[in-house]
Amino acid sequence: MNINVGRYIILAVILLTRQSWTSAQLSLDYSSISAVKTLQGKDYDFLNLKNKPHVFIFYSSDCPLSQKYTLTISNIYNKYTDKINFVGVFPGKEHSSEEYQNFKDKYNINYMLIKDEKLNLTSHLKATVTPEVFLIDKSGKIIYHGAIDDWAIKLGKTKQQPTINYLENAIESLLNNKNVQSDYIKPIGCYIEQ
Repeated sequence: MNINVGRYIILAVILLTRQSWTSAQLSLDYSSISAVKTLQGKDYDFLNLKNKPHVFIFYSSDCPLSQKYTLTISNIYNKYTDKINFVGVFPGKEHSSEEYQNFKDKYNINYMLIKDEKLNLTSHLKATVTPEVFLIDKSGKIIYHGAIDDWAIKLGKTKQQPTINYLENAIESLLNNKNVQSDYIKPIGCYIEQ
């Protein structure tokens, strides 16, 4: 066998093994997550994950990018609401329930919002910024996480229009039983203090 061909075969095996290991590690064990509450103070029932795929969107009520992305997320929610559950997540204890409710009202959010005051869900998913999204299938596997689209270039700098809709592309791939092109795109936003 040609030495170069052998190297390519070994490289391919390593990459495939790494990819399957990475995918196996990226899953949500909802049974180990506790103390996540709705804005009304009730426990959030993670058993809903078994009904249909979920999108978790991490928000901070005072983060400008979180505020600006609410319309984008609402449009995606309206398009896929019958096929995907959307849940906004407020990590930490920085704000009151009233401030979160004001955020919901001001930006006309029609999907569930929850408080992750003890950062259980945040830590489990390893969310780092707001806004950051996680698309999770019914089995708990994380299909995609990271940026919503490519509109934000860096904090305080955006394009006129996004050209790649990462979250929406991942949703379409999941719903059509296709492989997601990229399972992670680094999000840009306000850091979550842990």
